[in-house]
Amino acid sequence: MLPVLGGSPNVWISSNLFFQVLLLSGYYVSTILSRIHLSRYIYLAFILVAAFILPSQLKVDIGVPIDEPTVWVFKYLLISVGLPALLLCTVAPLLQFWYGKAMPGSNPYLLYAASNLGSFLGILVYPLLIEPRLELDIQFQLWRSIYLILLATIVTIIFTTFQSGNWDINFQTGNSEDNDYPMVEPSLLEKLRWIFFAAIPVSLSLSLTSYITQDIGSFPLLWVLPLGLYLLSYIRGFKPLNKPTFLASPYKYVLIALVFFGFNSYLPIPPQVKFLLSTILFYRISLNVHNYLYQFRPHVFYLPQFYLFTSLGGVAGGLINAVVAPTSYKFTIEYAICLILCLLINPITQVSVTTHEVRSKLLLGSGFSLKQYNIQPSILDKNTIYIILLAIGAIEYILFWGDWHQPNFKTYVGVLVPLVLFGIAILKLDSTKFQKAVVLTSLVGILLVFKPFGNYLFADRSYFGNLQVIRSDNNGGSRIMLHGITMHGFQSDSMMSSPPSGLAAPGLAYYTAVKEVVEKISDDYNRSIKIGMVGMGAGISAMYTSSSDVLDFYEIDPLVIKVATDTKYFTYINKSPAKINIIQGDARLSLSISTQKYDLLVLDAFSSDAIPTHLLTREAFEIYSRRMNPDGAILVHISNRYFDLSQVVAATVHGLGKDILRKDYNPTPENGILGEAQAKWLAVGLKETLNKYVDEWSEVVIDSDIKPWTDDYANLLGALNFLRNNVHTKNQ
Repeated sequence: MLPVLGGSPNVWISSNLFFQVLLLSGYYVSTILSRIHLSRYIYLAFILVAAFILPSQLKVDIGVPIDEPTVWVFKYLLISVGLPALLLCTVAPLLQFWYGKAMPGSNPYLLYAASNLGSFLGILVYPLLIEPRLELDIQFQLWRSIYLILLATIVTIIFTTFQSGNWDINFQTGNSEDNDYPMVEPSLLEKLRWIFFAAIPVSLSLSLTSYITQDIGSFPLLWVLPLGLYLLSYIRGFKPLNKPTFLASPYKYVLIALVFFGFNSYLPIPPQVKFLLSTILFYRISLNVHNYLYQFRPHVFYLPQFYLFTSLGGVAGGLINAVVAPTSYKFTIEYAICLILCLLINPITQVSVTTHEVRSKLLLGSGFSLKQYNIQPSILDKNTIYIILLAIGAIEYILFWGDWHQPNFKTYVGVLVPLVLFGIAILKLDSTKFQKAVVLTSLVGILLVFKPFGNYLFADRSYFGNLQVIRSDNNGGSRIMLHGITMHGFQSDSMMSSPPSGLAAPGLAYYTAVKEVVEKISDDYNRSIKIGMVGMGAGISAMYTSSSDVLDFYEIDPLVIKVATDTKYFTYINKSPAKINIIQGDARLSLSISTQKYDLLVLDAFSSDAIPTHLLTREAFEIYSRRMNPDGAILVHISNRYFDLSQVVAATVHGLGKDILRKDYNPTPENGILGEAQAKWLAVGLKETLNKYVDEWSEVVIDSDIKPWTDDYANLLGALNFLRNNVHTKNQ
């Protein structure tokens, strides 16, 4: 992952799109080479030339401004790993094609499951075993060594093959048997079906990542789970299945309806249950779709084309999530769109049914036949149609009448793309008119009506996530800024016209520590101070200033700036007595080129529970130290549902000769009613400075196994609360 972009899940989505495009390019090269008689010799030369072209370094240059994050990710990955990755992408289809031609009657498609098994093991081994233990420089040297050993092994095998005389295998070019698949060139509609089937799991996996990180709860390495399940579904799905598939079962409607209930508050579904239902549904759908791809595979002669068009579907799915959705939708609704489109997918083989199954087949076209698998129908099976109609009714109610009608899209592209996918699907998928009507009306409901929060004043999304301002009845009426499901500030209606400032300002949300330290540094506002604030939120910290103070906000998300400075939503910044400066962009980069000196620097840049690790490394704190006055202090907000960062930050700053103290704020019931929240803060600075400002805070005791974070090393798993629940502090 690329931490310089603030820990946004869209970093992974953009990276995924890059590799989908690279996969498409590699498969296109494979398609061309498969038609050339001497392709083996050309490919060998390609390997020998490209194998030695490794990237010289894989580090992100922190000094590079990032104006267009998606474009920046593409350019960085292309320069760093483009050619070796392109080479790797050509391997699977070419080897399968050559194997299938050299071994008539074999099934080379099964080798695709083996290649995905390697990818599956890689995404588990790297974040769990390699990244927490090795620095980036060591990882790169290790990778280079292994790569060169692999190259030497390949060259040795090629030389041995030449010597044995087995190089010129007589490839079969006739119509050999391939699991009873005739050598008939696939039609355009068949290729469209491959694209649709391949696009759905990719888009669904990325949509699930956005949904669970933004709307359920961010968790470390959460992107690994959807990706791992996606690869696992390929491994298990790319082979014959001898039992009914999930999408062949009419109960797919029921599970999708339950997930839709989780989008809103109609049922008090806990986040853990939403997470479980969503991942189960995703895996079951992906498994069946990949199995359908396997069943629709062509003769081995057209194998390269098959992988070319499935990779094109992967690119289409990635584009939906990386480009179309962030620019077209105000909410994370691409997940719901993908689920609805899956209702069009039916089994390949329709069979005769008994009397009580006729209604299901005529109305829903599910094609699920108990008789085909010699299963006795239960009471639920006999009444399947009623269960399905109830589930569909629940979905339609949520989409059309569950909330006030509000448009969810910003551009017509967001409407056009799912309708095009719907059109492609109905061209080739054996769906009934009833299914098509249900899916089409549901798409209209999702695009034009449905919204996850019913009482909102503002909703939009950027590269850095979903941002909303919702109305609340608390404190006599207020508005709350939400990033995903995490609150980033609020303001009561009574404060809108004239927010209090200075000593009169109350401790709101988790900013009580900022209020207390500002009062200490300014000697109760008897001297002016300069404050740097990394992370703007709703702008609450602007209250804790006087007319002679200067407050610089560093904010990477343009949507946050737009909302916090709009007096329709919040007035803290516009009515602050201090001189306010707003610097848009990555805070570390902005501070590294700044010449300002601060009395107080506040780090509060975490979006939801994601951790932008590049803001907490030794190199980052070196930058912060250069921006501080001799008697200045740094405050670090570390409140988090999953991590405890106190020991990591302490180990990092101790190496720079700094001291660190910690305080956990637990407001009284009275203060909680007024708006104060629980919070955990760290104060960093020289010991004599901290004794003046936060003398009642506690020292952090560092365990012996804690390593400082650097730009080459960060161990998020080691900071997990359930892995490290023994946070040690001692009073001074």
